[in-house]
Amino acid sequence: MRTITILLAAVLCLPAAFAAEGSFPVESGFLSVDLDQLTLLVEEEHGLDLIYRPPGAFERLAKYNKIMIDQPEIWLDPDSKYRGVKPDNYKAIADLMRERLSERVISRGYEVVDEPGPDVLYMRLAVTDLYLQKERRGVWAYTPAGAVVQLGADQVRDMMSKVDIIEMALQAELLDSQSEEVLLAAVLKRGARKDKEAGQKLVRLDFDDFRAVVREYGARLTCRLDNARKPESQWIDCPNDDALEAAGYLVPGE
Repeated sequence: MRTITILLAAVLCLPAAFAAEGSFPVESGFLSVDLDQLTLLVEEEHGLDLIYRPPGAFERLAKYNKIMIDQPEIWLDPDSKYRGVKPDNYKAIADLMRERLSERVISRGYEVVDEPGPDVLYMRLAVTDLYLQKERRGVWAYTPAGAVVQLGADQVRDMMSKVDIIEMALQAELLDSQSEEVLLAAVLKRGARKDKEAGQKLVRLDFDDFRAVVREYGARLTCRLDNARKPESQWIDCPNDDALEAAGYLVPGE
């Protein structure tokens, strides 16, 4: 584990609540770039958004009109109070993320494909730092052999009614599908475990919170792809939720 907020606090002068070791850890190893290369994009209560953006990255996205979206990885926090997630639930989380992001890019006129090409972006995704807490046990947790598996959102919602997500990070990167050069990388960290020394109270994420993180990233992604096709003077402020809503990338209640 690398606690990236220590570096950010020193460089970007974040508030003391974010500077305490352990309050906002982000696990390294998934992204192709080092976490030290990411900079602060948005700071909000119980959340940080970080981005890696090499020079000219946004403009270079204009050549891509197709995207490969890999199956998301799930990384459980090694300190998680509960570590017994069922395989079907892991798959449901991964499938929900992949489906929602695919729907988002398709809705903006981009094509989701399975093969690399000169106009194809490759997206890698992971939920890392998944810190869970289970409140109770009982026969309600029993999964019958041969049971019909619930679909996508319903299964994730069911899991989160029994197991609390306390912290999670959505890590994602966009690469050229042929050269594998990293064009953009991002980390969206949400939630907070209890930290008495830092004065941090425990924050739980419900199903709507989880879905909102995926929805927000999908909106920013398509916003950036669209911006690349416009003069900079017409760019939407993609990290700004109000701007995303005004431009139709985020729909309240969706």
